[in-house]
Amino acid sequence: MRRASLLELRNFLLACALAACLPACGENAPPKGSGVSGTGGGSARAGSGRIVVFGIDGADWQVIEPLAAGGRLPHFKRLLEKGATGTLRSMEPSASPSLWTTIATGVRPERHGIHGFVVEGGGGPGDAVHSEEGTAVAAGRRAEVRPVTSSMRRAPAFWNILPRYDRKVGVVGWLVTWPAEETNGFIVSSYLPYIYNWSTGRPLKGTIVSGIPRQTFPEALIATLDSDKVKPGDVPEETVRRFYDPDRVRSLSQDDRDCVEGFLWSLACDETYRRIGLRLFQEYPVDLFAIYFGGVDVASHRFWKFAHPDALDYHVGREEASVLGRVIDEYYVYVDGLLGEYLERIGPDTTLVVLSDHGFKPVLFPGKPTTSGHHRMEGVIALFGRGVRPGRTIEGAGLLDVLPTLLYLLDLPLARDLEGKVLEDALDPDFVRGHRPNFVDSYGTPGRIPEADQTELDRNVLERLRSLGYIN
Repeated sequence: MRRASLLELRNFLLACALAACLPACGENAPPKGSGVSGTGGGSARAGSGRIVVFGIDGADWQVIEPLAAGGRLPHFKRLLEKGATGTLRSMEPSASPSLWTTIATGVRPERHGIHGFVVEGGGGPGDAVHSEEGTAVAAGRRAEVRPVTSSMRRAPAFWNILPRYDRKVGVVGWLVTWPAEETNGFIVSSYLPYIYNWSTGRPLKGTIVSGIPRQTFPEALIATLDSDKVKPGDVPEETVRRFYDPDRVRSLSQDDRDCVEGFLWSLACDETYRRIGLRLFQEYPVDLFAIYFGGVDVASHRFWKFAHPDALDYHVGREEASVLGRVIDEYYVYVDGLLGEYLERIGPDTTLVVLSDHGFKPVLFPGKPTTSGHHRMEGVIALFGRGVRPGRTIEGAGLLDVLPTLLYLLDLPLARDLEGKVLEDALDPDFVRGHRPNFVDSYGTPGRIPEADQTELDRNVLERLRSLGYIN
């Protein structure tokens, strides 16, 4: 008898865990068909197309287009030449958890209930993010806030909607997905990288399982992900040197070194999601696969003043700019490589949707030297592949239009209470003529989501948000 491969063993153990869990869960069991089907088990539905959503927090055409024209972003250049591209209009409040939840639900924050990074202790929405004038949560409220969780969302997201139509979905790293919800597929929640203290890289709990429940769905999936975890100290030196010379960083100020330390944490997070995402994408086919990368946002917040020292009165010296001035551009080059990994894996039945929740502009927050870039309303959107009109410029697109477009491409009914529209001008006219939309009144509620307890993890996330300048 031949020895089982690691992949076969992992799939067998995961299937066993699911089989043991579902009968024992009683009323907590997911609907029939829920959970991961491994290679050779289930697959995405044939004939209706597939979608890959590639989310890049903070990506901006003002950075992408010059780099693509200079030959440094070949995969973004391919989207610009062969896809449909345009500006994706953001909205206020300009807090990424709110914006990505708006994208996932197709409704405004007033309906989905996620207004920022944190909520007040009583459960109401907190003033979580700097406004354009730089206001923030009052210092006296520090002890009364906690990070938002999926249990606070009041509207169904696409990972709730697709299973109702017997479609499979996979989600990796999307904001506000912890605790991971039951779905017909898999979720790797956005709390997974927070197991490592963002500023030191030290484990908070000793292992990625202990004391932190429901990081994935199925929960047994987390046992297979340990080898994909990347800590800041694991990032190879040759990778770090793509962004800056670590020897020269040692001579910079403490504030500048803090920018670098937080950047390494963010790079490790994105590399973690890169490894997990690629493996799950290939091993467990789904109808809609969505992955989120946050490093462009962090790099732009921290290093804008080094890339554009004359944009405002930053008082950045020539030495600091020469050491850290290329971090943002190099991060876009890194993300272009991640994008290419999916472009080379998708087939003719797949539509790739690349988007960001906002762009970036220079900002000066007195007393916050580690925050020099902040959100502007112009994000990016690009569609490529099945059903797309090549070379088309998308006009008038907003965050609310993303979900209706995704559901339309999958031939799923559109709820009349969605607040956006299908981006038909991005689509091939023949495709539109052959796919008449169907409608339902509403998708209802998100279903029962497990409550999340405040833990040491919450306090660690709050520390990161304060350092980025989101809250006081």
